[in-house]
Amino acid sequence: MKTNAETRIEFAMENGKTKKVDCEKCDLNFNLESNKFYAKESKLTSILSGIIFLVGTMVGLYFVMQMISEMKTIFGIFIVACGLLIPVWVYGILNKEDRIRVRTFNQTYVSENI
Repeated sequence: MKTNAETRIEFAMENGKTKKVDCEKCDLNFNLESNKFYAKESKLTSILSGIIFLVGTMVGLYFVMQMISEMKTIFGIFIVACGLLIPVWVYGILNKEDRIRVRTFNQTYVSENI
């Protein structure tokens, strides 16, 4: 089941304290509490960040090779080579934000007193 809720509390506010769920394997209906739902890392985010990393690295290498052939100073080559770190940073940031999203959802619980 997919939701845009960032925490279980938001999930409970949208769907109520219990949610009726249909099991895909056995075709039974269950009423599950909000605390029984868990978030998992997005495959789409992993695929997207991997593609950005690979394409960005290839494009960066191409431009670095072009710049190295034209530049004669070490400092200029160093600056251009640092541009290769941009895809690495994007990859790391996307994966970190997805892990934070999952951890935030899984570590918050709905109080039983509501």
